[in-house]
Amino acid sequence: MSRRARRTLWISIAAVAMLTSALIAAAVVEVPYWSFSPGAIRDTADVITVQGTDVHPYDGTIAFTTVSIDGRLSVLGFALAFLDPDSDIVAEEEVLIGSDREENRQINLQLMDLSTQNASYVALRRLGYEVNTIGTGAMIMNVEEGMPAEDVLEVGDTIVAVDGEPVQQAEDLVDAISNKAPGTTVALTVEELDASDRDERTVTLTEREDDPSQAFLGVAPATRDLAFDFPVDVRFDTGGVGGPSAGLAYTLALLDLLAPGDLTGGVRVAATGTIDRDGNVGPIGGLEYKAVGARRDGFEVFLVPAATPPDELGAAHRRAGDAVELIEVATLDEALEALVELGGAPLPED
Repeated sequence: MSRRARRTLWISIAAVAMLTSALIAAAVVEVPYWSFSPGAIRDTADVITVQGTDVHPYDGTIAFTTVSIDGRLSVLGFALAFLDPDSDIVAEEEVLIGSDREENRQINLQLMDLSTQNASYVALRRLGYEVNTIGTGAMIMNVEEGMPAEDVLEVGDTIVAVDGEPVQQAEDLVDAISNKAPGTTVALTVEELDASDRDERTVTLTEREDDPSQAFLGVAPATRDLAFDFPVDVRFDTGGVGGPSAGLAYTLALLDLLAPGDLTGGVRVAATGTIDRDGNVGPIGGLEYKAVGARRDGFEVFLVPAATPPDELGAAHRRAGDAVELIEVATLDEALEALVELGGAPLPED
């Protein structure tokens, strides 16, 4: 081999080594950015198990959608996400908003757990089951400025009694206050956030602006340690997926399992949206990515929250194109009506 040939060979080897090192570095070195893209779509019936009552398997599909989130991208991952038209890159600080990755994951898992409980509660109540709720007090989520509570309560405090009468749920506090007259001084038994200290605080109630005859404390309460006493055993295998956005899909699928007939009429339906205990469907994040997933997986219909901001709805419609019919629903009843219009069976009491 000539000197020139050997020189060319060594230059080629060095170039390959440098390129390999650069690729390894690009795959290992992380940057503080996350990517969001269409995630998997799962048939909700596959994740729900019901014991203690009859179930009715159905022919159609009610699926929940997900967003694929890749946190702390590598340099290579950043480049690939940048080139993918269905992916977006977001700065890590905008995603975590002061929490760390593990805290963010735990929060989303808790939101998923609440979503499954709300779905079970709404579906079972819709079918006539009696479902009792239990809690350990009314936790203060917000205190209005200028209201009586401002000087005696803080966010995170939990009221466990009013004038000695136990308060187990937020509704108990609302009832206790509404039964008083404006100007009444009441004794609140309060536990601080860590539940390590309990004391009694007095406050004089004012009147509601919209109804002067009603007493007003000026707080937004939520039930602490809310739990449901379900008459049947409903379990969800969420596979580590977090967030509250599968609530509507879980509710519909559970209704379809417990009620005779087929809610979808055999149609493949994807759904997204939170569900609260009153059956309201709330907005979720990443709707446009989920619309891409519904289109990609061949779904005919995609039920989405009507409360979604207009720009996000518009983006979802554009991403879905003409292949998927997006139906906006504000409540469970609206979702059920939409399914009946598609040829599905109504619930027995409808």
